[in-house]
Amino acid sequence: MRILTEDDLRHLVSGATILGTGGGGEPSSGLRTLLSDLRSRKKFELVNANELDPRSMVVCAYYCGSIRAPNRKEKSEKPAQKREAYMRLALETLERRLQRRISAIIPTEMGGGNTATALHVASISRLPVIDADQTGRSAPELIHSSYQIHEVRATPSVVVDEFGDVLVVDEYRNAAQYEKIVRNFAVLAEGSAFVVDSPVEAREVPRIAIMNSISRAIDLGASVEKAREKNSGPVQAALEFLRGFRLFHGHVQGFELLESEGFLIGDIRFKGAGDWKDHSFRIWVKNENIVGWRDNRVVAMAPDLICLLDENGCGITNSQLRRGMKVTVIGVRAEKIWRTPRGIKLFGPRHFGFDFDYVPIEKLIS
Repeated sequence: MRILTEDDLRHLVSGATILGTGGGGEPSSGLRTLLSDLRSRKKFELVNANELDPRSMVVCAYYCGSIRAPNRKEKSEKPAQKREAYMRLALETLERRLQRRISAIIPTEMGGGNTATALHVASISRLPVIDADQTGRSAPELIHSSYQIHEVRATPSVVVDEFGDVLVVDEYRNAAQYEKIVRNFAVLAEGSAFVVDSPVEAREVPRIAIMNSISRAIDLGASVEKAREKNSGPVQAALEFLRGFRLFHGHVQGFELLESEGFLIGDIRFKGAGDWKDHSFRIWVKNENIVGWRDNRVVAMAPDLICLLDENGCGITNSQLRRGMKVTVIGVRAEKIWRTPRGIKLFGPRHFGFDFDYVPIEKLIS
């Protein structure tokens, strides 16, 4: 077991925001919540699955909904007591449905907001967090889960909103239908709903989850901060840590991003600077960065990661975009499980309606 410190939490949010590929929730809100928990003497216990009772129950906890469009005011946060009340309500409702106690929390994805949400839920419930997640990055839809690749159902699940509405999902026709059920609930709840789902026994986690992803995000954030303090190139530090590819450098030229049916969808356009001054770049977004074109040629696509970094090596969410913002675009190989036939079917470009097949990033840029 590892007790996370303030530095660990800062590094985690930093690293998770990079891995969030433009989505994953608001990192400023996530960090603010975690530091408030720490000041309130709550603990963050990070454990390996094999440290738990093999038959104990583990669940995922996260928010589902659209991230905020750029230039739109950040939604005011509800008082912490109210948020925590409906989080506890969700956990208690699922425990009653399962007729078993929940013993640990796992994030559904790596993102500055959603990863922090899982840790917050664990801290207020005095539960450990398993060093793992379902995606290894952020992803727009609930089917983008390693559990779904292994055909592990997400139910029973509980979805709640800040108004006190509670939805229990016992069964669903298929994963796409489950996505619609939860997403529509989030839309009705003015854009966001809190979800507790995917109950499994701890012994199953190493087989179906992306392991060690929280500690990896902490190490990534620490590596970037160390480079920043030494003035030794924080963007390069992120590239080296992730074994990534520098795809572009320039400025945000413009964007058309609209919140629609529970997602932020549209395009971002970039104009090159420096060595890239005669080039352009475009990204298609569905909450996260999904496909990238350099000079109208595809150079990266989901499930591989397309990340925007500022000059300090900080990840940029698509809510934070501003015209003229200086950015570096990097690409990173997806986790191996996403490069399997089923992973590509769930998370490849054809899933999003594009008429081309997935090509690994290392082949596209060679």
